[in-house]
Amino acid sequence: MGQLVSLIDWAVGKNGFKEPPSRAALHRIAKTKQTYPPAIKQGRRWVVDEDAKFVGMLERVEISSHLTSPARLLVERALNGSKTT
Repeated sequence: MGQLVSLIDWAVGKNGFKEPPSRAALHRIAKTKQTYPPAIKQGRRWVVDEDAKFVGMLERVEISSHLTSPARLLVERALNGSKTT
């Protein structure tokens, strides 16, 4: 395990991104645990092991059934990037 670095420093490093994603995309990657080992929130910033690998979404995220239909659609769009059927 290497040292912990900020998400932005990790994204411009050797992890495989040709162009680093936006700050919002990096935060979504961290929140949804799309790196191995997963990112850690330290105070107000996300940090990740400098040797972490981007793995993407490994499984579907469970969305609460207590949400209204419009709210559920909004959450699905935020997680998947588009409307799901």
